[in-house]
Amino acid sequence: MVNHGGGCYGLPEADPAIVAATRTRGLVACVSAATAHGLAVLPLATASHVAVPAERNPRRLDPGARGAVTIHREPPGMLTTTAHPEFPHAERPILVAASVALARMLRCQDPLVAIAAIDSALNTHVCTPRDIASLIAGPGRPRALSLLQECDARSQSPIESIARVTLRRGGFQVEAGVPIAGVGLVDLLVEGRVVVELDGFAYHSGRREYREDRRRDRELLAQGYLVLRFTWEDVMRDPGEVVRAVRAALARA
Repeated sequence: MVNHGGGCYGLPEADPAIVAATRTRGLVACVSAATAHGLAVLPLATASHVAVPAERNPRRLDPGARGAVTIHREPPGMLTTTAHPEFPHAERPILVAASVALARMLRCQDPLVAIAAIDSALNTHVCTPRDIASLIAGPGRPRALSLLQECDARSQSPIESIARVTLRRGGFQVEAGVPIAGVGLVDLLVEGRVVVELDGFAYHSGRREYREDRRRDRELLAQGYLVLRFTWEDVMRDPGEVVRAVRAALARA
């Protein structure tokens, strides 16, 4: 056991967000809670996020817990709790509900981080856009609701979310998860002509998957579609490259 400070003891590898929530007598919240709920969270945010009641004086929080911790002072509606997946029988709930976490992410995180996490939640039926919208109030509400409208339950990975949003913001008409005869679902269909496939290593690294991807490409080309493939690194390094490549492909067509 390790003394994490503030009267908190635990294993050396204890989740920093759980340690922070315990030390502040708060709840794991925002992006930290989204991660705990198993939602797709882009590796762009590092601080632990904790929620405490709005009326609590921050100066009374354990100063040793501040460090790399973001503390949100929340109204009662944003303190709805649920059991932590790792500690389902804990005496005190320490995790906010998924919809609460996502509502806060819309006003706290990079927009792409929030959208990717919400896409993940909608795709797996964890919550609905209405659930999230009902929790958005106060400063930043118009912007948060606007970002929520950009979310799409058909996206099945963070890189699909980033590519879709970037292309739409680039002025293109983009459909996600489109079924095409003889092919199945394609990741993105741009302007009804360009198929954009996003290849995460986990699902496209085997010989079987490699052969299937090439078969799909041949079938799409036979049907008159243009096909562009991008890797995780391509999208994360420069999302704008997806826009430039699609624009060039359409110009050549």
